[in-house]
Amino acid sequence: MVGLNYDYAREIVREYNHNGAHGLRNHRKDKRPHQSRSLLTQDQCEQSATRLQTPPADGGLWNGPKVAQVIAQMTVVEKVWPQRGWDYLKRLEQSLQRPRPHHRKGEPEAQAAFKKTS
Repeated sequence: MVGLNYDYAREIVREYNHNGAHGLRNHRKDKRPHQSRSLLTQDQCEQSATRLQTPPADGGLWNGPKVAQVIAQMTVVEKVWPQRGWDYLKRLEQSLQRPRPHHRKGEPEAQAAFKKTS
């Protein structure tokens, strides 16, 4: 009725009879050590926020991989995934700044004339 395999249900009952309610816990979490999810401390976050106010070394715009490289340098970690860089970019309330695209066939004179008549 509850959709459990007979052997698995038997194992659950045995654990409950042996350890009580504590035996019903999910023990998979006990096998791996607890890790902090944050890569940067509060002080490092403030340093990276000031660093993001200046343009990156290549002169472009900040993006996830570039921020991940900065985090890797700050924390002396071998590799930080680009997604983590993007997460910190959003956490520090920075947006991906890009100029508006221009149409390749756009004529500045025609655009100026359109603006005047509209």
